[in-house]
Amino acid sequence: MLSKPNPSSTTLYAASEELESHAVRFIMAHKLIEREVIELKFDEMPEEVLELNPCETLPTLFDRGMVLYDLSVIMEYLDERFPFPPLLPVDPIEKAEKRLLIYRFTRSEGCWYELVNKILHGAKKESDAARKTLHGNLIELLPLFSHKPYFKSETMTLVDVCIAPILWRLNLLGISLDGKKAKPIMEYANRLFEKEGFHESLTFAEKDFN
Repeated sequence: MLSKPNPSSTTLYAASEELESHAVRFIMAHKLIEREVIELKFDEMPEEVLELNPCETLPTLFDRGMVLYDLSVIMEYLDERFPFPPLLPVDPIEKAEKRLLIYRFTRSEGCWYELVNKILHGAKKESDAARKTLHGNLIELLPLFSHKPYFKSETMTLVDVCIAPILWRLNLLGISLDGKKAKPIMEYANRLFEKEGFHESLTFAEKDFN
């Protein structure tokens, strides 16, 4: 049985192999946030966590007596609560653009996170179709991966934080981006994997994905 989190600590309840949990762990490790990370399974969430998050979702963040359980809300909260290094621009127009990209990749219908879920957990026909779509999306955005060091940015942002867990799982997803054509994506991926905290953010299971 889990005990309820200490009100003075920052506690993350997370799934060990899930994209959203990985993205939040990456932020926390990158910003060197003192934290407790508790790995859970979706179908085995204890009452102590369900009392905090009635939506029964992971990741769930507990900090300063507050409970957060939406990916975008968690990410922006952590970026403002622990402002260095910043992961969103100050300019409201640029910030809005990044928020739309995060929505596009993680929340919109047919988004990349949804495609990953279908590849890993869907029936074969659905999985194959999702794999083809995700591969096509990555190739289609090649110019954006090569235009700047990070996705439409000179510095890493929350958009990159959301993309990194997908790129780390390409082998697991059965997606090959070998060859000269895909070189910008792989160079971009390596920049993310080399960022401070990325490898620290990996769970034991995730280390075997790449």
